Amino acid sequence: MSIKSAHLEHIFSWLEKKTQLSSTLKADIQKIARLRHIEKGELLFEQGKNITEIFYVVSGCMRAFQTDEKGKEHTMSFNTQNFWLCDYKGLYLESTGSISSDALEDSQVLAFNMLDLECLYVKHPELATVGRGFLQRHVATLHDRILDQLRLTAKERYDLFLKKYAHIEQIAANRYIASYLGITQQSLSRLRAT
Repeated sequence: MSIKSAHLEHIFSWLEKKTQLSSTLKADIQKIARLRHIEKGELLFEQGKNITEIFYVVSGCMRAFQTDEKGKEHTMSFNTQNFWLCDYKGLYLESTGSISSDALEDSQVLAFNMLDLECLYVKHPELATVGRGFLQRHVATLHDRILDQLRLTAKERYDLFLKKYAHIEQIAANRYIASYLGITQQSLSRLRAT
């Protein structure tokens, strides 16, 4: 799908908060970005498949999840506008993907082939600095998420979810929210009733 400047403005605005963007860097980003429209329920990428791209959410809501050997889905994250999304393990360890991602509503994402992005990192070191900073913040966020799962009660995790993702509750099915919180749907219903 062709990329309109409005689609790119989202990522340029995000990047400009982190570094100064030259017209050359903007043009180079535009050359490698591909716009993808993902319909509600459609997979963006799938567990067990090779992953070569990283995605920037322009609009909509994407869910990242892992399906275990019993077929149970475990929601890892909800990704909305201005969030990055990828199976980082599959991408960086060059293994098959360990997670899938689907659209909880019609969504648009910018897709970047990682090899193309790595070439831009060499040509534009300021972009590499932004990429490294993003990965550092991502690791810190995952660290916090793991600690929250370990130390917080189900009620505290739900309250934190509402604080961070209030809009997701209107979009995501109860089973996805319960899975994200590490509780059953019945427990989620009880939490909402209190």
